[in-house]
Amino acid sequence: MKKSAFTMLEFIFVIIVLGIIASVGIGRVDRDLKQEASETILSHIRLAQQLALNDDKHRVDNNSNWQRAYWRFEYGECANTDDRYYRVGSDVDLGGGLNKSESITDPQTGKYLYTVNTCDALQKDESPTVLLGKKFGVKDIKGSGGCNNVQHIAFDELGRPHHQVASYGSADFSKRMKTNCKLTFTMSDDSTFVIDIQANTGYATIVGQPDS
Repeated sequence: MKKSAFTMLEFIFVIIVLGIIASVGIGRVDRDLKQEASETILSHIRLAQQLALNDDKHRVDNNSNWQRAYWRFEYGECANTDDRYYRVGSDVDLGGGLNKSESITDPQTGKYLYTVNTCDALQKDESPTVLLGKKFGVKDIKGSGGCNNVQHIAFDELGRPHHQVASYGSADFSKRMKTNCKLTFTMSDDSTFVIDIQANTGYATIVGQPDS
């Protein structure tokens, strides 16, 4: 009776095939991670706008800083780690920054879309998606157009985008975006994706994905 066994040639062929399958699989995982990042961020930008459309921030006390309370998506570089973060909330006390009680929870997970800017103490009730590097591999965020050199993108009760609302000192609408905002996110492999926010309407999409 003949014994069946791999020849050296067959063994090498199997190794090559497995290597190809593994490389394709890794590439798919990387692409899926980038897509997941873009869709997650887009959904939370849209969440900020949706909250704004249903929450007129005009105040009966006529506080001139009331526009600071617009619902906003803010992002930045972590102070204590080489990561990037984002938060979604409304500066209710008009102090200029967001704390956890002013942040919204993710409708899907019930966790706050919030972290302190040191990014080294994520709490159990805070969403891991807000740490963009750790969760998705995002290593940089750059704004251009209407959000060049800004870290706050906020929306008024008509859904229109504003920038740097934390610096509003009077209700003059001076921070309304005049041109479309493009947020470019760079992944750890140097690939990028871009989210476009229309200046007139605040409508946000992933560039190159018209159905997003």
